[in-house]
Amino acid sequence: MLPVALRPMNLRPGQAVLARALFVGLLALLVRLIFVLEFAPQPLFDVNLVPGTDMEFLVRWAQRISGGDLLGRGSGPFWWAPLFPYSLGGVLALVGRSNLLGAAVAQAALGAVTCALLYLVGRRLLDEATGLTAGLLGAVYGPAIFYTGIFVSTTLEVFLALAILLAVTGARERPTFPRWLGAGVVGGLGCLARPNFLLGVAALWGLLPVLLRRPDERLDWSPVRRAAIAFAAGVIFTIAPATARNWAVGGEAVLVSAAGPETFRIANSFDSPPLNFVYPKEPLMPLTSTAFWRHQARKAVLFWWGFEPPQNVSYYLAREHSAVLGLPWLPFWLAVPLAAVGLWATRRHARGLAHLYAFLSMYYLSVVAFFIIARWRLSLIVPLLLFTAAGLLAIFRWIGAREWGRAGAAIAAAATLAVIIHPGPGPFIFAADHGELGYILANRGDYAQAAEHLAQAAAGLQQNGPLHRDLGILLFRLNRLTEARAALERAVTLIPDDAAAHRHLGRLLLGPGGDPDRARVHLARALSLMPNGRGAGEARALLDTLGRGGRAP
Repeated sequence: MLPVALRPMNLRPGQAVLARALFVGLLALLVRLIFVLEFAPQPLFDVNLVPGTDMEFLVRWAQRISGGDLLGRGSGPFWWAPLFPYSLGGVLALVGRSNLLGAAVAQAALGAVTCALLYLVGRRLLDEATGLTAGLLGAVYGPAIFYTGIFVSTTLEVFLALAILLAVTGARERPTFPRWLGAGVVGGLGCLARPNFLLGVAALWGLLPVLLRRPDERLDWSPVRRAAIAFAAGVIFTIAPATARNWAVGGEAVLVSAAGPETFRIANSFDSPPLNFVYPKEPLMPLTSTAFWRHQARKAVLFWWGFEPPQNVSYYLAREHSAVLGLPWLPFWLAVPLAAVGLWATRRHARGLAHLYAFLSMYYLSVVAFFIIARWRLSLIVPLLLFTAAGLLAIFRWIGAREWGRAGAAIAAAATLAVIIHPGPGPFIFAADHGELGYILANRGDYAQAAEHLAQAAAGLQQNGPLHRDLGILLFRLNRLTEARAALERAVTLIPDDAAAHRHLGRLLLGPGGDPDRARVHLARALSLMPNGRGAGEARALLDTLGRGGRAP
């Protein structure tokens, strides 16, 4: 067996458990609060309000809810899972509709509770030392800290994943109707936060005969039937309000959210990449085709790669701007190999861990069916830290017992796997990440830094016409005229029907060392493309200036 930590002196067993849970939670809260207070003033925190990002969509949705639009009439069925925006809306109603710092502090508190739950699940499924170690690892796991400051449902999802596992653990220990009903309610909440949980919750329900069978005893079907009814009722009654709202307000029979089919198409078309996503131009691969299953196999393997695939915002870019994230926390590529050792070391506990295996395996398959991004992996990786802790403690125990063969084999296996899944030296900050930060800095008025990041983005995204146009406009504003001219000329080549690119290039060509004849061509082109739109008056004025033989003001 794995070692059990000694209870603190003068504390009853229940008090000792509470003390350890508080210790883990307070450590996790401290780390997260330091990160939030450091991160919130940073430009990258503004990514939460960048138009077109998932965060901006969810924050605006939450703000509408906090303002009283509880049903979202006229918006159709829920496109995304509703629990996070409703939870965030409730927080914003308390702290202020625009107070994202207050909302991030609330997420920090939820992340701290999650780490305490990780400890509680570990001590009940394995032992005290494993639970405590897992909770401490969760408290300082870098990606989990990072998503405290990002307004997507990740922090809520991880909390509910641990809450589901703890609720089912308690119901297995004392299989009463109320406990299984409560487990079903928690499972339903998980599905309202992340519809992928539906597969894991269904697996738990189907596994009830295994979960409730005592060793060396015949299966008694009576408690299984009661548990099945209670668990299913809890799930159904919790999800039902969302389903009813989708029917009554949205006019469609949608269980939780409507995005699933479109997300599946984006993830599994012939030109869909296995990591992250781009909007495909080719059709969906037939489910019976070899190409489809080869694509699933690639995703199943790449799920375990040590790289943190970004979506909307990059963990690696945040590390460049955060002293907290820059600390050498336990990385994914080391946590997973140690978890593999832990899975082997805890194999004798397989019966007690059956619901953990089932839920995490089904969630893994549900993520693989779509696409691999860092925030979707986190609901599996944080619970998996139980096995990371078990593996780490097992190695120490074998070394302490001088079982050199077992310790050496475990270390060698973990090291080999770590080398295999290590993401390499990078760089992992991509052109799109620089572009995103560049636009944020420009909106903040920091044009010099914005230009540097947009230039790095443009160097990597040579065919992105709007990016070259915006870089040119920014460089023009900074009076870096030679660079601005090159960027704008590149832009009008890539996007010849963009009025703004022609207008700014025309104005630049009217300046010192310019070309008035070419300026006239571009200004006329801008005016023909947008005769009454934004900037049309400026284009006419500049053309009038040219007609009088003058220069641009």
